[in-house]
Amino acid sequence: MKAKRVLALICTLAMTAGMCTQVTAADATDDLSEHVEITLGGVNVNGSDSNEGWPNEVVQKLEEKFNVTFTVKNYDNESLNLDLSGGTTCDIVQINDDHLEGVLKGKHAVNLEDYKDTLAQNIFSENMTFRNDLMKTYKSNGEGVQYFVTPRVTFEGSKFNYGTTLNNGYVVRWDLYKQIGCPEINNDDDYIAALKAMKEIYPETEDGLPTYAMSAYNDSQLHAYFYKGCLAEGYVNLEGGVYVQNVTTNELVPDLYDVGVEGTTPFWSGVKFYNKLYREGLLDPDCFITKSEDVQEKYNKGQYIGGNVNWYYGTYNENQRAADPETLKEYVTLPEYLGWGNEKNLGGWFGKYFFVSSHSPNVERAVMILDYLQSEEFSRDADSGVEGRWETGADGKVALTEDTIDLKNNGSRVEEWRKSGIGNGILVNICGEDYYNVADDGGMIDLWFEDDMLDDSMTFAEKDMCETMGLTLPSDVLKNKVEAGTSIDLGTCLNAIQMGLATTPKNITRIDSNCEEIAMSAIPNLVQAESDEEFEAAKADLLAQLKDAGAEESVEWWSNAWAEAKTTIEGLNK
Repeated sequence: MKAKRVLALICTLAMTAGMCTQVTAADATDDLSEHVEITLGGVNVNGSDSNEGWPNEVVQKLEEKFNVTFTVKNYDNESLNLDLSGGTTCDIVQINDDHLEGVLKGKHAVNLEDYKDTLAQNIFSENMTFRNDLMKTYKSNGEGVQYFVTPRVTFEGSKFNYGTTLNNGYVVRWDLYKQIGCPEINNDDDYIAALKAMKEIYPETEDGLPTYAMSAYNDSQLHAYFYKGCLAEGYVNLEGGVYVQNVTTNELVPDLYDVGVEGTTPFWSGVKFYNKLYREGLLDPDCFITKSEDVQEKYNKGQYIGGNVNWYYGTYNENQRAADPETLKEYVTLPEYLGWGNEKNLGGWFGKYFFVSSHSPNVERAVMILDYLQSEEFSRDADSGVEGRWETGADGKVALTEDTIDLKNNGSRVEEWRKSGIGNGILVNICGEDYYNVADDGGMIDLWFEDDMLDDSMTFAEKDMCETMGLTLPSDVLKNKVEAGTSIDLGTCLNAIQMGLATTPKNITRIDSNCEEIAMSAIPNLVQAESDEEFEAAKADLLAQLKDAGAEESVEWWSNAWAEAKTTIEGLNK
C-alpha cells in the first residue's frame, strides 16, 4: 500500500506527548453565536481557492447554518505530516491508510463517540452501524472507539442503475468517433485503433495545438497505470495499487510482483497499454512530467481525444456547449471490461478517512460540520442542489425542477451551474451518503439517477450518441454488455474487506513503499520500450528489483491478512 518516505515523520514526531491533548465532550454545546472559520484538509482533495464558483449555494447554506466560513485545503503527504507533527492541522482532516497509525498513536483525532448523543447524531444513525462497527473494530488501534468516518456509505434498500452516462472507461470525442463510423470497442487494441483513426482526422486543434490520445498524470504515483488496468481486467485497487482485489472473486492479487499470478494484473495491463500508445505515436511526449492540472488544461484546450476517467475533462464540454448548444464536440465514455457502476459501499469509500483534529481551536463546531457532511441533507444538496433546485410535486414525488435540468444542459448558463454547487467536485467526495440511497422523502440522494430523469439530463451530443448507436441512454452501452456477459460491474465486489485488514507492520509498509518507488522509476523504460522483447526485458529487470526489495515477504503477509479479513467481513455481511 502507498507510503511515502516522509511518512516516518508521523511515526516519530506525531507521538510527542505535549502535542497530543485528547479532547473530550463533557460540556458539548451547539452554541453558534460566534462566527468561526472551519477548514477541511484532505489528501488528494482539491482546494477551494481554485474551485470555480466557491462558495457555491451548497457551501453558503452550510456556512449560514453553522455560522462559519468553510474552506477546503489540499494536502500532499509531506505537508500533512508536517502539520501533524506541529499540531497545526486543519479542523477536519481526510487521510488514507498510510496515515492511520500515526494519527492514532499521536492522538490527533477526536473521539467521536463523546458526541454520539449530542452533536454527531448523523454519524451514529442506525444506517451507519455497519460502517461504524468497521471503524471501531479496525481503525481504532485496538481501542474499540470511533475516530473516523468514511464518505458515500450505501444503505440497505438503495436503488441502483448506471445513470445517464459513464464516468470511467474508453473516453472518446463524440464528434470524432462518429466521423470514423463508431467502430465497436471491445478491448484495448480496438480502442487504440479508434484513437489512431481519430487523430488522423484531427491532428491538431482549431488553435493549431498538437493532439494526442492522452497522457498519464504523475502526481498520484502509479494510479494512471493500475487504474487503467483495473478497468480492463476487472479489479479494484488497494491504496497505492501494489495489491488489487478481483471484483468477481474478491480475492487479493499482487499487482506489481506478478510472479505466479494467472492472467494479466492491472499494473502490467496499464503499462502495456501506455507502451502501445507510445509505439503508435499517440502518447503525449510530456507524459512523464504531466500532473493532473496539466492534463486538465490540455483537455480544456481539446488536445486529448481519449482517456479513461471523466474528472480531468475540465470545462471543455461546458465551453463547447456555451459556444454552440447543439455541438457534437463533447467527451463521452464507452465501457471497458469493468464498468464502474452498481457499487455497494457498505463501509463507505475505502482509503478515505475523515476525522476532527484534536488541535482544532473549534472542536465542537468541527464535529457539527463533519456530522452535517455525513447527513442526508448535505448529501442531497451536493448531488441534487439545495431545496428549490428540486421540489415535491402534487403527487408527493420529489424531482428536480425544469429550471435545474435546463441549468445543467444549457451551455449559456455554465457559470450559474457552477454557482449552484450541484455535483461540485469537492463536495461530492466529502458527503456521507451514497448517490443511490433513498432519502426519507422517497427520492434518491442523487435525483439525477431517478429513472424518469435519466433521459432528461442528456446533452445534445449525448442524445445524438443514443440516436446514432440505437440506445436509450449512453450508459446502456455498459448495461447491454453486462447483460450479454461481455462486461461486469461492481455488484459482486465486497470492498469492505479492505477496511477489515490488520494494521500493516512497519517492515511491510517499508517494503511496499520501496516497491512502489522502484516501479515508478521503471515506468519510463517500460512505456518507451520499442519492441515486445525490450518490454519483457524491462519487466524482468523490474521484477528482479522488486524481489530484492522484499516483495515475496510482502506478498506472504498480505495474502494471510487478506484471507483473515475476507472471512471476517463476509461473516459480518451475512
